[in-house]
Order: sequence, then structure tokens, then C-alpha cells
Amino acid sequence: MDIFAYLEGMAAQHGPSGQEAQVSAWLAERFKPLCDSVTIDSLYNVIALKKATRPTSDGSPAPKVMLSAHQDEIALMVADVLPDGTLRMGSVGGVDPRILPASTVMVHASGETGQIRQMLGVVGATPPHLLSEADRGHNYKREDLFVDLGMETEAVKKLVQIGDLITLQGPATRLLNDRAASKTMDDRACVGSLLCAAEKLQTMNHLCDIYFVASTQEEVGAWGAYTAAYTVDPDLAVVLDVTHATIPASKPDTTVPLDAPAATYGPFVQHKLLDRLKKTAKDYGVALNTEYATSRTGTDTDLIQIAREGVPCVLIDLPLKYMHTTVELLDMHAISECGRLLAHFLSGLTEDWGAELWN
Repeated sequence: MDIFAYLEGMAAQHGPSGQEAQVSAWLAERFKPLCDSVTIDSLYNVIALKKATRPTSDGSPAPKVMLSAHQDEIALMVADVLPDGTLRMGSVGGVDPRILPASTVMVHASGETGQIRQMLGVVGATPPHLLSEADRGHNYKREDLFVDLGMETEAVKKLVQIGDLITLQGPATRLLNDRAASKTMDDRACVGSLLCAAEKLQTMNHLCDIYFVASTQEEVGAWGAYTAAYTVDPDLAVVLDVTHATIPASKPDTTVPLDAPAATYGPFVQHKLLDRLKKTAKDYGVALNTEYATSRTGTDTDLIQIAREGVPCVLIDLPLKYMHTTVELLDMHAISECGRLLAHFLSGLTEDWGAELWN
């Protein structure tokens, strides 16, 4: 799999939380050659099934494993059209207003007809020369910022409606040392790891039915994963999401190195599955860091593990710098290593995996 080509494609797809139709269709096409069936549900979750390639010894149904990584992106929303024709912004997911000044955005204007028209705009703010000394000492808040389309007020009002989406601009950029930066690495880069795993599993045997899920609405509550887990009804689940990589301002024990995946300890993670994951990494030479979550993980794990009667889960983290910006930065080798770890973990599941959880 050409990982950078995938990152270029995924960054170009429209898919804010609740509006993932375009990106889900794009991802579904990438899973189709690798899986036995691919569906898109009513919340735009992509659910791709790769059936077991070896039978159980007693002819019992194959265990079902759900793999989840979310496809939705953070975004903004038109909250008001000001008298001068500029736009105030609301947030869809966790957009930090400090990243917005001087950036370019795309306004998805619905107009009076409801037909979407994409319009490029810039995010402006009062320049420091015009601010008081006290105001210059504070970071911008979202209400201090506005989107300027370069249009007269009446033209804007004909084209733009309250509630129209505004997406950030951040195409994939190749950097040195096998690294790349882009928007939507959180968490479409992990969907790339799912595709890497599906590709590797083409030449490997596994006794489980594997459900690759590109989930939706994670940035506003992980609701896509919650409903997908109800649909799949898995015996166990592996969740992939990004975590914070080390930067100069990092505090101790809050980040992990950029160049290798990590696994999470915590009450929402089934510890015996975590032991199996760590052993798999050791057996196949996959560098694996660890981190902890004292309660909620802030990922799809939190809702998958309480779906139906409960689902034992394990969480793999992909290190990422500058999360929730347009220059999220990662190591592309770590994406493929996540996929390799997943493939060997799934291939190595034995029929007594469930009994191991209680021994």
C-alpha cells in the first residue's frame, strides 16, 4: 500500500462529524478489493467484513472481531452573517480557535436553493496594531475571529445559510524521514492502518470473522462506533486512534515517541487482551510503546466496550504531533507497523482466546 498516496486522498475528502457521506464512499471503495463484503450504514459507518479463512475445530461459528478507527474530521459551522458580510463560526468537534487566525477555510454554502457551493475564505482577526495593550496579552477566542469571503454582504446572504459547514484546509505534505503532515490524520491515518492490515491478511490465515469499521461522529461522542458495535455484536474489539507524540513542550508521562505505535493500559482496556497484543508485538518485532488512561480513553473504546452485553477491548495508539490542527504530523512507518501488528494479532487468535480472559 502506498501510504502517502492514501494520505493525500483521505485529506481531500469531505467528512465532518455527521456529514461523512463523501469520505465513507471513498473508503468503502478501498476496502472492497480486500474484503468479502462492504456496507455503509445509516450513520455512514463503513463496515467491511473479511470472513474467517480457517474453520474452528468443532464447527462452531467463527469469533467476530471488530476493528474500529474513525473517519470524521473536526470542522466549523456558520453561526452568524455579520453586517459587513463576514461570518462568525461555531465548532463541530474540538477546534481550538488559536489555530485559526490567518488560515484558509472552505465554506460549504447551501444558498437559497440548498445546492452546495464550495467557497474559499480566509479567517481574519483584529490586527494587534488595533488592539489595546490588555487585549494583546490574550489569545484569540472564536468570537474574536471571522471568515471573510471577499464578497458584498447581500451576495453572502444569498449564498450562505446559518448552519453551513466550514472545513479546514490542510493537504497532505511529504516531509523528510518518512514523515508527513496533513489535516484529518486524526483519525483517518488509523483507517489507513486498517487497510494495511487487510492487505497483509490476504496471505495469512485467521479463524475469526474480521469487521473493519471506519466509524463516524467520534469527534462529537463516538456515536458511530456505538451503533456499529450493536450491529456487528463482536466477541472482542481492537480500537485504533491517535495519541500525542513528544514535542519540546511535552510534560513527562503525557506523550509517546513518534516512531512506533503504543498500547493503552486502563480500566476500559481488557488486560489479558493487552497482554496478548504485547506478546504479538514482541514475537514479530513490532516496537510497541505503552501509555495509560486512568478512566475514559476519549476514543471509540469507551462506547464499544459497553455495547450490548459488553465487549472486551484493546486500544492501539498512533503517535501524532499537533493534534486537531491542519498540520498533524506522523511517521508513515508507524502506520504500516500498526497494520502489521493488527494482522499478526488477528492471525494469532486461537479458539481458546475467550477462556484466556478469565485465567
